[in-house]
Amino acid sequence: MFESDVSEGDNLRGHGWRYTYGSKGRSENMTPHGRDPHQLLDQAPLLDATRDEPLDRSTLQDELDISRATAYRWTSALTDEQLLEQTAAGYQTTGAGCAVADAVSRFERSIAAADRLEPLLAQISAPEFTRHVHLFADADLHVATPQHPNAPIEPWLEHFASFDRSRSLVVAGCPPKVTERGIEHARNDVDFEAICTPLALEADRNASKNAFDTIASAEAPALYTHSGLPFTMGIIDDVVIVGGFDDETSLPVASVTTDDPEAREWAVDLYRRYKRDADRLDVSEMSPEYR
Repeated sequence: MFESDVSEGDNLRGHGWRYTYGSKGRSENMTPHGRDPHQLLDQAPLLDATRDEPLDRSTLQDELDISRATAYRWTSALTDEQLLEQTAAGYQTTGAGCAVADAVSRFERSIAAADRLEPLLAQISAPEFTRHVHLFADADLHVATPQHPNAPIEPWLEHFASFDRSRSLVVAGCPPKVTERGIEHARNDVDFEAICTPLALEADRNASKNAFDTIASAEAPALYTHSGLPFTMGIIDDVVIVGGFDDETSLPVASVTTDDPEAREWAVDLYRRYKRDADRLDVSEMSPEYR
């Protein structure tokens, strides 16, 4: 439990974090650099308020709805920490202060995303996703229900229907309706890429040999295999889709979609990293178990 640095009656607009400290005091919560992370969480709104222009203490009191005493303590402490600097026009956030404010923002977005995306995170625990979950704080969540079991794959069907570029990581076998779209694209010489695990290839091959052979032998699609893919993901034009599937049944459980540019940049980088280590699928060289 942590005790807030906010004076009684202070109310930070848009800042929902409150902390109460244990009996040992603040020192038990210091970072190796001597900073109290819980105090910085409380003070982050001030760093945000002063990052674009300097503000005096009176203005900060009004904008942050804090007391005069709190404004004095915070500006003094943050200046001592070199996260804030005093100028003739007031207090301004330093470069280090901007970095701290951004870190706090990522933390808050990560907590919000972890709470909202729980159905997906129940299926995906790979650090490649969890360390970047803040990028999906505002993503659309699609969860399977008894009444709507295909809800998680509907975004795939929508965006995979027509596109300029499509790239995917496939951990489990493709749902039949997605495979049908893939067959259409293969027959129409539509370019798309997919990196599949051996398990996914086997599942697709077992589900329908004809469908598998149609896509795998077509010239336009580029198929690769990689045994260490962390989760199923699609990058279809500007949209990123991450899907979670049941480990035992391979049925879709949940998915998220976003067109956030930062999320897409992360997804493209992740795809490229796995593609570098993937092997191009050559039907003529496939092992007998897949033929």
